Amino acid sequence: MSPKFRVAIVGGGIAGLVLAVALSKSPDIEVHIYEAAHQFSEIGAGIGMFPRVWKIMRALGLDRDLAAVSSVQGEINDETETSLLKLRKSDQDEGLYFYDVHGQGHTFLFHRADFQQAIMKNIPPSCATHFSKRLASLDEPSNKEDSILLHFTDRSTATCDVVFGADGIKSAVRAAVWQKKVDSAIALGDRERATRLAEQITPMWSGTVAYRGLIPIEMLKDKAPKIALASHTCPMLYLGKNKHLVVFPISRGKLINVVAFFSRPDQEGTQYEGPAVTNVTQEELLSAFEDFEQPAQDLLRCIEKPSRWAVQSVRPLDSHISDSGRVALVGDAAHAMTPHQGSGAGQAIEDAYILSSLLQHPACTRKTLPEAIKIYDNIRRPFSQRIWRNSRKAGLIYDFNWPGLSDKEVMHQAEGGRWYADLDALRRLGNHVQELQEWTWRTTIDSDRALAIEMLEKCAEEQRLQGRSRM
Repeated sequence: MSPKFRVAIVGGGIAGLVLAVALSKSPDIEVHIYEAAHQFSEIGAGIGMFPRVWKIMRALGLDRDLAAVSSVQGEINDETETSLLKLRKSDQDEGLYFYDVHGQGHTFLFHRADFQQAIMKNIPPSCATHFSKRLASLDEPSNKEDSILLHFTDRSTATCDVVFGADGIKSAVRAAVWQKKVDSAIALGDRERATRLAEQITPMWSGTVAYRGLIPIEMLKDKAPKIALASHTCPMLYLGKNKHLVVFPISRGKLINVVAFFSRPDQEGTQYEGPAVTNVTQEELLSAFEDFEQPAQDLLRCIEKPSRWAVQSVRPLDSHISDSGRVALVGDAAHAMTPHQGSGAGQAIEDAYILSSLLQHPACTRKTLPEAIKIYDNIRRPFSQRIWRNSRKAGLIYDFNWPGLSDKEVMHQAEGGRWYADLDALRRLGNHVQELQEWTWRTTIDSDRALAIEMLEKCAEEQRLQGRSRM
């Protein structure tokens, strides 16, 4: 029996793998993954997941394998009141813990390698994986009945009915599709649109770099016992002007993941000069946080070989799909965001869930497929771009750069000239973070999924009635 349609997933990161697992549950959808590397590899160390996304993993049947490698110990209860984040002001001699961001459910924390292995266990043999396949270009025929042709840098080709670009922040799929959009805008004489679209091809620098490192918990208990005690359950954030630390356990508590953000806000929107990822000296890391309290500096001294990452993002796109509706961007390829809400991977998973729900529905046929992809864009783009903005705002708040919550507003000067933290201002800051984060546990994706399916069914019915009227 021939498949309902053939799907090409370009990229084998989190977005691509979860999408492959979800789509492979339908035996009439033929799924191919094309990965540029010679094997699956996940860049980075830690990944977090909040209750909203955890419920999706449960719906996809991935929760048991993931729970086995997560930071959550014991029974998982969606109604449990837990700490999701803890906030501490650290750019002073004696730091000040000032807010506990709480909600219902758990914060699930993983080593990325463990997370990826748990997902890969669920990819069936029917899903074909092709390594060393770096996309060079793609041809979308004007006739939607004809196959899309993929060209790879090794000069091989492949055909499919729909393409999902899950190939990350420097997406080759986005570059290929957006260049056609640029050319079309130029042909129509719309230079302003052409310029905007061209800017969306290349990632932009957020003005922030992130120093990363993993610390064995036993080392941390020995060298920085106060930090070790605070970091064993949920992410701890140590905040300062233009810089902050995020510290949380992974690998079932055996390792502590540390991300030290250092920002130059005036550089946001520029192109980063130099390699996006590089190893640096411990001295560079310590120098950047020399004004932090001693326990935080003790923590950073445990990172013997830090790496420095440019934190980049994709400018909000006009659309996440091609004009034909047969190519769609997923995950970071569509909406790479700063990591300050811990939701980049979660948004990729939400993309995969909505897409798979649409493609697996009986109303999705070769004829309605382009409309299903447009529905995906209409549902997911506004929401993911809202989280993109939330994440940017959270980063500014953590660095005391948000209007009304800057370093000047959270400090006051007492008699004698000494500066003190303003507890009321810090509580307001914490309340802002709480409000920004509440969507991760107060909401679910269920209403968006229901709306997407309703739109698809309506579209299919309209096409059916149009077909009858022509008879």
